[in-house]
Amino acid sequence: MPSSHPIREAFRAPIRHALGPNQIVEFADGLLAVDESGRIAACDAYDRLFPRLPGDCVIHDYTNFWITPGFIDCHVHLPQLDCRNKNGLTLLDWLAKYIYPAETKFADPHVVRNMAERFYDELLKHGITTAAIYSTIHYEATEIAFQFAKEKGLRAIIGQVLMDQNAPQSLLKSHLQLLNETEKLIAKWHGCDNRLFYAVTPRFALTCSKTLLDEAGKLALEAKVYFQTHLAETRQEWQQAKEMHSFKSYAGFYESRHALSSRSLFAHCIYLEDCDFKILSDYHASVAHCPTSNVFLKSGTMPIEKVETYGLHFGLGTDVGAGPTFSMQEIIGCACEVHPKEMMNREKGFYLATLGGAEALSLAHQIGNFVEGKWADFCLFDNPNFEGRAKKVFVAGQCIWKP
Repeated sequence: MPSSHPIREAFRAPIRHALGPNQIVEFADGLLAVDESGRIAACDAYDRLFPRLPGDCVIHDYTNFWITPGFIDCHVHLPQLDCRNKNGLTLLDWLAKYIYPAETKFADPHVVRNMAERFYDELLKHGITTAAIYSTIHYEATEIAFQFAKEKGLRAIIGQVLMDQNAPQSLLKSHLQLLNETEKLIAKWHGCDNRLFYAVTPRFALTCSKTLLDEAGKLALEAKVYFQTHLAETRQEWQQAKEMHSFKSYAGFYESRHALSSRSLFAHCIYLEDCDFKILSDYHASVAHCPTSNVFLKSGTMPIEKVETYGLHFGLGTDVGAGPTFSMQEIIGCACEVHPKEMMNREKGFYLATLGGAEALSLAHQIGNFVEGKWADFCLFDNPNFEGRAKKVFVAGQCIWKP
């Protein structure tokens, strides 16, 4: 058993992880060995692996539970935690009535701290160990979002939302101020503890001038950080963006803004054309699929067959608060309901919530399953469907949450 560090401990339980979309590996009586650095040393059936462990290895018996890799949320909004289940509106009206007023409150650090505490606890309760998170326009709120993520110990990609037009004045800043604040946040947080990363985060094309998008795209490329935004979530948004920015191709518009790379993550992508998918594919960009959010706002259904035809990586997003739940099992179930059986089933959904999400975030070399050398991010559930709340959550082999 090759390992650059001594094996510290091992966890005995039924284990499930994915090696690919149609490659689910399961051990009815498994053993997950973790080395002293917090990385996976081995994962195998108990009777095969146990004899190979060193004599001083600590064995944790969790045979009444199930072990899964930590779930990966590719798209979620921290300030929208309390905006779930606000019914009756489509995207743009919903933003105006509920979301912008809620995000305006993030000018108050006390509001941010209270919500950040609850938000990260909800992620961890549901077994989510890695998330791509939108903050708000506020610099201090984004600082607090990073601080709480660090204290909680999970992995997070976080970005201050960028807007300089077509939103309430309290949520707008000049592109120069936004870029200056973004640069400071990148310098402080990107790569922190090898768990925290920065994403340049324009909300979407309607709230961003071409100048802001130009400079944001360039900054993301130069700093080698993530770029995340919403793309073609509704027909209304697509049409207004086209009229505003006079583009022929929505993805081509972002290409001309220097915003495409393998670290670019686009949420929804429901109303793209073949030429758009081809452009995203050329740059190895990724997609965050948010089925519960799309159903809740009646936005439409992401065309999985197009995404896969063009070879794009995609993972699942809770998209709280348009998404009403943090439960990956509910999101997988929703995806199974809205897509044809040949395109989606629970096994594939499990892959998308773990390894597929890691691939979408360019982190598959670090997390997503139990391949030797990856970080030991995993959860314990009391049922084989990984439903309900996690019993324990581990990141890099350390327990960071339990009831």
